[in-house]
Amino acid sequence: MEERVGVQNRVKAPPNKRARAASGEPATGQGSPSLWFNAPMDDRDRRAQLTRERVVAEALAVIAQEGVQALTMRTLAARLGVVPGALYHHVRNKEQLQDLVLDGVLAEVDFHVDHAQPWTEQLKALAERLREVLEQHPGVAGLLKTRDPLGPHSLALAEAFLMPLQAAGFPDREAGLAFFLLVDYTVGFAVSSPRTSVNEQRVRDATIRTQLHEFFRSLPPERFPALVALGEHVWLDNRDERFTAGLDVIVDGLEQERRSPRRRTLGGRPTTTRTTRRPGGTS
Repeated sequence: MEERVGVQNRVKAPPNKRARAASGEPATGQGSPSLWFNAPMDDRDRRAQLTRERVVAEALAVIAQEGVQALTMRTLAARLGVVPGALYHHVRNKEQLQDLVLDGVLAEVDFHVDHAQPWTEQLKALAERLREVLEQHPGVAGLLKTRDPLGPHSLALAEAFLMPLQAAGFPDREAGLAFFLLVDYTVGFAVSSPRTSVNEQRVRDATIRTQLHEFFRSLPPERFPALVALGEHVWLDNRDERFTAGLDVIVDGLEQERRSPRRRTLGGRPTTTRTTRRPGGTS
């Protein structure tokens, strides 16, 4: 009878009533560690705090991997493991996010130049550095063509380009035109001839390049005389040479224009000096 009562009492015991060890600590059973005595969670297991820097860095990764068009607030939030609304605590909108991305990339451009060098060499150095940084971040050059960021690093780079033009004696308007001529060429080259393009990959392969040259030489010469003669000199693995050649033409042209006695406004007609005959035959 007593044994039956003991069994009934055990059955009626509350399910959350756990046996305790002699020390008074909860029994863990099967040697598993107690919840109360587990080591704290490793910081690496915790979700990283969302910051503006982290948002911008992830946006840059989206552009590099999927292109500018893939950068949306919803996509970015999903990659960061947050709801889209959380992003707006760090950026006002997508446009500000794009400008932050651009300014962060342009911060990598070394805009310090040796002012003892000719102004032409200063500009060439800046253009080379800008192109190098843009090519390290695929997709950013295309974004730069659609945005005009006015962040601190963007302004510092613009100042670096404008100072040699001003020091060389270009009038204000011509300095502005020359600035955009240099920047548009550099950004445009990065956009139109990325290292990842099909054409660039094709000409880097020696076998495919040889096949291309044979194809051009096989064209009917009466229809394509220039391509037959020059095709193998056009489709080459010479991106750096092409950029330098174009940059030299632009900068040399600016220097020639600056020295010209019949100086003309960039994009306009040559300036002329009107002489007025004074009384007595002098002018």
